[in-house]
Amino acid sequence: MKVVCIVLGSGSSTRFGNNQSKLFYKVKYHSVIEHTLKNISKSFSKDCLYITIPKKITKKEKSVLSKYTENALILGGSTRYKSLMKALKSIDTAKYKYLMVHDAARPNTSVALVKKLINNIKKNKYDAVVPALQIIDTLKKDNKTVNRNLYKTTQTPQIFKIKEFLSCSNKINTLMTDDVQLIENSKHVKIKYVDGDYENLKITTKNDINVFKKYLFYKSKIGNGFDIHKLGKGNYLSIGGIKIKSNYRAIGHSDGDVVLHSVIDALLGANAKGDIGKFFPPLKKYKNISSIELLNKIKNKIDLDNSVIVNLDITIICQKIRLEKYKAPIKYNLSKLLKCNKNLINIKGKTADKVGIFGKSEAIGCWATINIIS
Repeated sequence: MKVVCIVLGSGSSTRFGNNQSKLFYKVKYHSVIEHTLKNISKSFSKDCLYITIPKKITKKEKSVLSKYTENALILGGSTRYKSLMKALKSIDTAKYKYLMVHDAARPNTSVALVKKLINNIKKNKYDAVVPALQIIDTLKKDNKTVNRNLYKTTQTPQIFKIKEFLSCSNKINTLMTDDVQLIENSKHVKIKYVDGDYENLKITTKNDINVFKKYLFYKSKIGNGFDIHKLGKGNYLSIGGIKIKSNYRAIGHSDGDVVLHSVIDALLGANAKGDIGKFFPPLKKYKNISSIELLNKIKNKIDLDNSVIVNLDITIICQKIRLEKYKAPIKYNLSKLLKCNKNLINIKGKTADKVGIFGKSEAIGCWATINIIS
């Protein structure tokens, strides 16, 4: 039986300030909720993911969120409880044994935490498994110190046996701030609290955005890629996934696109996955293959859709082929292929002052460096 996941993204963001939605606040050209969805999508397929949204949302924002799910976006209610109930009504609950609920405002949730929750609920000893943190600071009430060991804070995601959750989740009169509240007062329900993650940050105020940026910095990885091909007489040159008119062509086993080949190696390097030759040796089946097809295969291999590109810097080395007018089209095409903002891509063209194989137009080369969060 599958696990279904609901991401609650319909909160009011009242504590974020300036009437801004914290969920659509951009960090590294991606909204907070996108970062959340990229992380949670590493554990769930699109058909098992349901997303609630606020009333104030643009068509563009809806379009972005729809990329992460095969299900219709769900307009949330005025409270967390109402949003959750509306989401549950949209799900064929008979298909699932377990339900996971997650806050869209937690963009730094690890795959390890999700696996821990799923592994614990599948032991069938508990009706709910909830990540919690012990309070480490001194705790006071009415200006007097209290025993902090009696208290803990909970996080999302939280996971439940869906049948038990539905049977116990009656409407509550108090303000619901996490989902296990719906069942925690039921006498027959067994709840397991596991160690949460201090890095599983919840975005509440703008100060939290600064903390999240620091986490992203430490999670970022850098990869380099270099490629070189001989040049021969021809009519066009494949470069960056486009064909440009030229008296030269790149000679190679595939289409000889040095830009895409160096980008592929940079992506593989950042993910410690080897090099292009490991996946595409000079076999007959790869003869004259489009480098776009090679890139698409590698994107799936490293799960690029659930990663964030921070920066891509490309240097193309060529003597006689003038690339100035092609930089913008190459950048635009790369942004489409990599599904990233074109402003994150930089392209430089260099000659070799007529020195060596580059300077004599015997070869074309490319160096690519990528910074990525995955």
